[in-house]
Amino acid sequence: MKWIAALALVFFSLSASASLITYSYSDPIGNRYETHEAVGIFSVDSQKRRLVSFDFVSQPVAFSWQGSVPLMYEQPVSNESKLFENGFKPVTWDKFDFFLFFDLFSLEAGQDIFHNIDRTHPYEGASVSGPAGDFWLQGRFNKVRTAKVPEPAAIGLLALGLVLFGFLRHRHRTGSAWF
Repeated sequence: MKWIAALALVFFSLSASASLITYSYSDPIGNRYETHEAVGIFSVDSQKRRLVSFDFVSQPVAFSWQGSVPLMYEQPVSNESKLFENGFKPVTWDKFDFFLFFDLFSLEAGQDIFHNIDRTHPYEGASVSGPAGDFWLQGRFNKVRTAKVPEPAAIGLLALGLVLFGFLRHRHRTGSAWF
């Protein structure tokens, strides 16, 4: 019976993983007067349902931000296909303002917003502002495929589970009591 608890601990530690999803942006930003190429990387936490980091580089606007910003209004995932409009609360960092908005976001029944940001256009709201002015994002987001790396706590739990499993197996072989 004791080995079942050790085995459960091992399986629990193997299933623990980060819930971060990373997206990239590599399209123009612009306003009425000018357009610039831009590159951005942002991460969302699908479990906590928040924007957690953003790195953005272009000629007029460049900044790096980390924090935790929830959705401005989260529409629940429905049982039917429909349109969604959503966005994260605006972020102010140093001298830059950033607003990530998803316009006319079409999801099929049962799909989650955080796993499908790459299926939308940010036309009506995604913007960056700074000393050089206000610029709107004009392209698509792309999901970045990343290797899942276990968190340090998960690796620690796995190691503890394996040590416990080895200890229990040794005690069982020798016929020793727990203590």
